[in-house]
Amino acid sequence: MNLQIRIWISNVVLFVVPILIAIILFLLYFSGLRILANAGYYLRIEQEQQFKSVSRVAETITFYGIDNGLMDSLVKPSYSLLDPNEVYVEILDQGKVLYSYGTQQIYNESAIVGLIDVNPELQGIVYQSNHTFVYEMRKNEGRHAYLYHIAIKRAVHGSDSLMETVSFYISIVALLLFIVTFFAINRFVTKFIMIHVRNMTESLRAANYQIEMEQEQQKELLAGISHDIRTPLTAIKAYAEGVRDGIAPTEEQQKRYMGIILKRANDLDSMLEELFLITTLNYKKESRPSEEIELGKYVQGFVEDHIEHYKSRGLELSQRVTVKDATIMANPQLLQRVLQNILNNSAKYKMADIGHSVIDVTEDESHVYCVVSDDGPGVPPESLDRLMRPFYRVDSSRTNPQEGSGLGLSIIRRIMEIFEGRVVIENIRPHGLRIILEFPKKGENHEFVFRRRRRNHTSV
Repeated sequence: MNLQIRIWISNVVLFVVPILIAIILFLLYFSGLRILANAGYYLRIEQEQQFKSVSRVAETITFYGIDNGLMDSLVKPSYSLLDPNEVYVEILDQGKVLYSYGTQQIYNESAIVGLIDVNPELQGIVYQSNHTFVYEMRKNEGRHAYLYHIAIKRAVHGSDSLMETVSFYISIVALLLFIVTFFAINRFVTKFIMIHVRNMTESLRAANYQIEMEQEQQKELLAGISHDIRTPLTAIKAYAEGVRDGIAPTEEQQKRYMGIILKRANDLDSMLEELFLITTLNYKKESRPSEEIELGKYVQGFVEDHIEHYKSRGLELSQRVTVKDATIMANPQLLQRVLQNILNNSAKYKMADIGHSVIDVTEDESHVYCVVSDDGPGVPPESLDRLMRPFYRVDSSRTNPQEGSGLGLSIIRRIMEIFEGRVVIENIRPHGLRIILEFPKKGENHEFVFRRRRRNHTSV
């Protein structure tokens, strides 16, 4: 839900809820007065201003009820708050009585003695006669010619104290309840908006951090490119100048120099190929479509196809597949590149003449895991988080560009992002490295939950 919708909902709540509460409180107040009236405690009129207010409210309620067919549900309950022995109400339309309430004698005994007010718009007059307040008016609407009058005896001994007291306290409670509710709603709405603002702020902070990280990685990438390309170029230039200047006079020395030049050129070509790959992975994802892959069968086939190749490089390769029908969405060529990059590192940095690497395939409810473990030296714990940065090398044993471009793990991370997966790297006790490739199962709609994993395990 975006901020605009939240603000719109908040405005509606701030406007509608107080109105609903006011309506509910009015209905409760009106119901309380009716209960008191039924118990014999009626509204009583003592002053002229009171009568003027009551008569006009009664007039409004009366004609609204007539126009909308609410005589039984609105008009009659309203007049029941007045003592029928002290009031008379009568509504006529073209001489026909529509409604009457109270004692007619009260009105019959009244006569215009003191004019109190005149309402020219409704052709009505208010007057006082024989301790009685009277309001009379005529109203013409189309075919209707209404005559309305209400007469209420003046309460010479004052208003009903119980009615006044109850009304006062009900009004105070209603006002307090309204104020408390308003502030509670305002606080809720403010909190409702601030949660979204806080989430937006955190998202912006995370985005800024990501941008800073990417900019830092771009700087590292450019610095790494400059350094790692300069090294083979320098070697090529030096040996080419040696051949040109006659430093290698014999044919055997010239062949050795040319072999070194060719090797450095191949190193440079390999580095440029990986740079091109990581660039296309960033900007041409659609050119490498994914397809359904049963990961267990794929790993078994990969090991069968590559076991001799890695054996020739001193790496014993094996697999342990314990799942069936563990299907993922991936590009087979990119998946092969991921496994090759991992195993190339295992072969490159093995501690003995013969190293060992095993590929496990497991699964849980929402993910499939391809775990590649070796018995090499591992990496320092402080380097684990930076290991997949472009051109990052852990220590002096890996700073020689002849041993690789330093882009292999960075390529792995980018490919796994394309697969909507992730990479976790762990050390193994007493030595070795475990790289966990986490793939979402085909058809799973999920958010990645980054689970904490133990950093220390037994050996492969």
